[in-house]
This record gives sequence, structure tokens and C-alpha cells, in this order.
Amino acid sequence: MNGASAARTVAVIEDLGFTDVVSIPDGESRHLHQALLDTPDIEVYSPTREGEGIALAAGLWVGGRKPLVILQNTGLMEAGDALRGCGIGPSIPLLLLVGWRGYPGAMAGTMPVDSAYPYTEPLIRAWELPHRRLMSDDDLGVIGEMAAVAEGTSKPAVVVYGYGFTP
Repeated sequence: MNGASAARTVAVIEDLGFTDVVSIPDGESRHLHQALLDTPDIEVYSPTREGEGIALAAGLWVGGRKPLVILQNTGLMEAGDALRGCGIGPSIPLLLLVGWRGYPGAMAGTMPVDSAYPYTEPLIRAWELPHRRLMSDDDLGVIGEMAAVAEGTSKPAVVVYGYGFTP
């Protein structure tokens, strides 16, 4: 089965000490978003735009919190300037979980391939952000790995998930 369990993912997020999640839910993250809303120890914020979400997470971090940002690859594209100005430039160790819209269709050979799919990893590399892929429960350790990279470098790091979360 492809995709990670929302319940197991929330357990990892809690174990890593994240206090807040900034998320604009979409089809792939809906189960994870709901599981986070049902978690009393994590505050969930839903901004109106992804760039606003990056700025909100940066503000939470400045205020002593430990935020996690969940957005889709198209939202990452929209949030580029905020990521530069509120993460990369000021050296704020944000962890981003980025949904790879178009990945399942591309892997299945479905045509046409979503136009956002081929730009995701090249864009992350262009920003020189370390990243790993989360494709199933077997990969949940990459969340902690990338959180440690973000904290160790004081720069954003990315976990790209290719399939939607399962309940």
C-alpha cells in the first residue's frame, strides 16, 4: 500500500516535540489534517495562502514554538518568496511536509501528467533545501531526520510525500 498512516505520522510529529502545525489541507493531506485536529497537544493553524503559512510558522518559531508546515507542491511554488524571506534568509529551521501533487499519476503512467509534478524536486534543489521522500510508513523516520537537519543547519528542510495519507 502506498501512503503513510495519518495516525502513525501524528505520533512521530508528537514524539519530535512539534507544538504547532500550519496546514492548508488538500486531498492528499486530509486524513493527516483531521488527525492533527483531533490531537489536543498540537495547535493547528489554517492560513489562507501558503506564503502566509510560512510567515506564520516563522513567527511561531521566533516566539519559542516548534512549528511544522504542511503544504502541497503547488503551494510551495506560491510560497517561494515567503520561504526565502522567512526561512532561508533569516536562517529559521522550518520543517516542511510537501505533498507531491501529480506523483501517483506519473508513477501510474496516467496521461496527462500533472504539470506541477516535474518541478517539485528541481525547485527544492534550486533553493538548496535538503529533502527526503516519504512514501509509506516504512519512511516515517525521514521526518525526524529532516527535523534534525533543519535544527542543525538553522535552515528549512523538506519531506516530500508522494501519496495521500491513509487514516
